Amino acid sequence: MNQARSMFFSDWDLDAIVMHLNSERDDDFSHAVDLIQQGDIDEADNALNIEISRYPWVMLAAAYVKLKKDQVDEALHLLRAVTLIAKDSIVQLWAWHNLRAHGKNPSAAMAQQVLGLVIEVPYEESVDVLASYADGTARYLNHQGGLIIWDTFDEQITPLIYDGIRLARPMGSLEQFHSDDPLPDGEVRLSVLTPGGVYIWEGSPEDGSDVARLFAQQANLLRALVQMVLNNKKEADGEEE
Repeated sequence: MNQARSMFFSDWDLDAIVMHLNSERDDDFSHAVDLIQQGDIDEADNALNIEISRYPWVMLAAAYVKLKKDQVDEALHLLRAVTLIAKDSIVQLWAWHNLRAHGKNPSAAMAQQVLGLVIEVPYEESVDVLASYADGTARYLNHQGGLIIWDTFDEQITPLIYDGIRLARPMGSLEQFHSDDPLPDGEVRLSVLTPGGVYIWEGSPEDGSDVARLFAQQANLLRALVQMVLNNKKEADGEEE
């Protein structure tokens, strides 16, 4: 009786909570709970990290279904939750894009928070594209189709990514969609990704301007990324020999 009664109150610490969680269901979360209750904290940590990483995707899928069923309020609640729990900056940005499409805008301060930036530099008939995000990840697509996906921490590269995000600010015109228009010769494009939309700047950066400084900083990031990939490839080739 006392234990059942105690369930009505708020003064439960985490030890009591997790030890009373149900671990009998056949799913990943229940497996993690079972590991916790057995005292296997490291394995539980690994299992929970995998489970947590799925949450934003589950919520995005659920939001889609709610919209298809015309349950707009429920969908918007799910999308707002994604902006709060998603670790990936791009996933947060996707959620904000869809919230804005249904009239739910971020606060004025949040609207201009830089969560990512994309620079595009024409090369012959194609373009080099470098993207970096506030979560410390980066992507590079060169004019020949070569792709670098950077999702790990590195003492050299990660600070360069964060430096670019700090240096960037909303500049250019605020749009709801990115631009696919070809760039004229001698011009570049900067897209600053925020919860309020995409700020697009196009032109030829003037020496000493904020845009020029940002492009120079991003050039340093790109060199570091390419060098890291080359070094990793040399090490891999050496191991194969």
